[in-house]
Amino acid sequence: MRKWLLFISITFCGSLNLLGQEENKTESAVDAHALAQTLGKGNIGLEPSLMAVYASDEQLKSFYENNGVEDFYLFPEKRENSIRLLDGIPALWAERSGLENTVLKASVRPGEYFTFQVGVFAPEKTTGLISYKNRGLNGLTCFNLEGVDYHGDLFAKSISVDKGCVVPLWFGIQIPPEAEGKISGSITINTENLGKKKLEVHFVVEGEPLENYGYNDAERLSRLAWLNSEIGLDESVTKGFEPIKLEGRKLSYLGREMSIGVNGLPEAILSYFTGSNYHLAETPSPILSGGFRFVVEMTDGTSVRLKHGKLRFKKVQESKVSWEVKNESDEIDLIVNATAEFDGSMNYQLTLVSHAKSEVKDIRLEVPMAPGMSTYLMGMGHEGSRRPESWSWKWDVATKSQDMVWVGGVNGGLRIKLKGANYHRQLINIYYPYQSLNLPVSWGNENKGGCNITTVDGGALVSVYSGERTLQKGEKLQFDMELLVTPVKQMNKEVQFNKRFYHNSYNDVTSGYIDDAGKIGANVINIHHQKDINPFINYPYLSENVPALKQFIGKAHQKDKQVKVYYTTREITVNTPEVWAMRALDGEIIFPGPGADAKTVVNPNGPHLWLTENLKENFIPAWKCTFTKGPYKGRQDLAVITTPDSRLSNFYLEGLNWMCENIGIDGIYIDDSSLERVALQRARRILEKHRPDPLIDMHIWNSFREKGYYACSPNLYMDLFPYIDLLWAGEGWSYDTAPDYWLVSISGIPFGVPSQMLNHGGNRWRGMLFGMTNRAGWYGPTPEYIWRFWDDYDIINKQMIGFWEDYCPVKTDNSEVFATVYKGQNEAIIAVANWTDKEQAANLEIDWNHLGLNPGKVKIFRPEIKEFQQEKLMQVGESLKIEGKKGYLIIVSSSQEK
Repeated sequence: MRKWLLFISITFCGSLNLLGQEENKTESAVDAHALAQTLGKGNIGLEPSLMAVYASDEQLKSFYENNGVEDFYLFPEKRENSIRLLDGIPALWAERSGLENTVLKASVRPGEYFTFQVGVFAPEKTTGLISYKNRGLNGLTCFNLEGVDYHGDLFAKSISVDKGCVVPLWFGIQIPPEAEGKISGSITINTENLGKKKLEVHFVVEGEPLENYGYNDAERLSRLAWLNSEIGLDESVTKGFEPIKLEGRKLSYLGREMSIGVNGLPEAILSYFTGSNYHLAETPSPILSGGFRFVVEMTDGTSVRLKHGKLRFKKVQESKVSWEVKNESDEIDLIVNATAEFDGSMNYQLTLVSHAKSEVKDIRLEVPMAPGMSTYLMGMGHEGSRRPESWSWKWDVATKSQDMVWVGGVNGGLRIKLKGANYHRQLINIYYPYQSLNLPVSWGNENKGGCNITTVDGGALVSVYSGERTLQKGEKLQFDMELLVTPVKQMNKEVQFNKRFYHNSYNDVTSGYIDDAGKIGANVINIHHQKDINPFINYPYLSENVPALKQFIGKAHQKDKQVKVYYTTREITVNTPEVWAMRALDGEIIFPGPGADAKTVVNPNGPHLWLTENLKENFIPAWKCTFTKGPYKGRQDLAVITTPDSRLSNFYLEGLNWMCENIGIDGIYIDDSSLERVALQRARRILEKHRPDPLIDMHIWNSFREKGYYACSPNLYMDLFPYIDLLWAGEGWSYDTAPDYWLVSISGIPFGVPSQMLNHGGNRWRGMLFGMTNRAGWYGPTPEYIWRFWDDYDIINKQMIGFWEDYCPVKTDNSEVFATVYKGQNEAIIAVANWTDKEQAANLEIDWNHLGLNPGKVKIFRPEIKEFQQEKLMQVGESLKIEGKKGYLIIVSSSQEK
């Protein structure tokens, strides 16, 4: 059963000039070739529009004389003429007769998803809330007033038109494929304050049935139907995972088990993952040392004794299990509603209901973590690395993008994200100040809340507290949280070692990519934006670039190479054909930022003139670039920030499906994204429907710095990791950090997702201790020689045993030098790296029995690897001298020399 949600969204003009005053009537207001002020010269390439030319005072006077003075007016408009002015009417409308504004006539094709607009103009009074009624137009929807959110729930919005302003109402209707002749009906626009007006609608159905509803032609704007899509919303379990199973109160899913306590909270969590997370053990290890405890402590030092009710399972499916229980006492009740899913995620809604006014010393959650599963800490002000003996954290949503913590070991851990009834997703990295986290009324408690993490019995106690407060009779507080049990899946060796990425960073023209990738052994090509076949950010399916992109992918497939495109949310190009309709949704899609006053790292001097003169207000400038080569040479791309958790996710997913069906992509490359878990889960289902082995890789910028408001990027995106094949640790990461930092923050191994390095190619020697290289085509040394080494020594069929594992068969006698082993049948690769910037001497301490080799019958040597190391035959027990920041790949073999 769908849920109905209601959102209130009041449209306003703010301080914009009204009614077409002279100061707005400049040519620059419609100049689509404005020069960039912050990034060289170039043109935007968008055609000027008559819809951006204001009516003059004289034209307005004539309009009122011819049409009478009304409280509000309706202006039906073709989709080709997207309404751009929100603070006055265009000259085009002022010249219309009254009849033209009471009837909409249009020619439509059978099978077409047809879109059109109705501008509502209120010259002197505010309309109050707007609604509409439809007669005779089956399936008509108004995107401004209703829709389907990214969870598949129906919602309604309320909007109003301020004095002197215009609101473009965008409508869509599916024309049946068998339709012919005429379709007639009417739309009545009702206003709260100014009465109602009726618009007659007459469609003439003619021509051949339109293929694919019109989605193949972006200029038709039929793709607006994608905003309400439910594609990928089903209960199927994605590949690599197992259905969730319920036995009694025990849940089992891939590599993990959880027992639900009688109070509805986790009682025990177990991990079957081993070592470096490539395999599952027969015997599990505990992640918790005890059950979750929800404590309500009164000011007299006593704690409320909650008596649990009956635990009831509401939904049991292969993809998820939901349950609820009411815990009661004389003072308060605690109602627990929870859902666990097959990917290891859990969503808890804890509703506390007070029966009487009472003074509370603290309301807190206590999570006892087991030894070995609490070695590392990431989040709540701590950059991912080894956990200190104690750690304290306080809420500071104004300057810190922090609301979650991960505590764990490599093969078992738990991420806890704190939420309240007022939760909304923050904007990421440099845009955080424009939408920071809301302080939860419950956990935050006017900044009295925080978290202490202390060492207890060799493990850790995570205590999330909220501090003193007075509870009023009947008061309700939502102490919500998201949990994620890690690792989320097994490490995929095929992706880690056999998927070789070519990702060009510097050439706008892609004509040589396939040959370049072939020469160095790459088999996956990522097509970034700002390329001739994918020019504009996050809209790869423009009519003008699709033929060339499709042709490129066809040629790459002939060469046995996969092709993925840059495709994310967070920002969207102004070249999006639907951009004006998206703007009309009043902040739902385009984030309503400060417009001309917005200054960011990317736009330090403020927005590009085109944005301020066309969008005017309610936006944040984002990415911009200038093409220097190819068919778009001299053009610029501009983008604006988008709103998280909106119907843009639905649009994005339908676009993904369209690319799979019509262009042949093999996956997507996600760049720091505002996508949430449900949306990416849907994306995974779409890709798996079309491709046997689709790929999603994700770039993560290091947000743990002032510009990123000290968020831990792996924490930000951890709920996406079940559906990500590969991470790419991007800008801001330091490779001169400690090995435990590499392990937790960069490698992805504790979460079951392999990773690669970006900044200057990373550190090749240290990277090999985690099975990491950089990416070909980007800045930095080529990884092709390491790839050849991997193939020569069959690394994919060897067992990786990391230096962090207790049973790693090779260690060193130098605390600054670390070793990871890739163990084979008669051969092992030993990766050794120096973690200082000075030369170090080290001896290898080898457990020959564990390696399965006889030290008296082995050959030990360093093979020649170009740009990495020189060949050298070694003796068993030979001391190593390792340059600062470098290392070796050593072969120990009982077989013949390679």
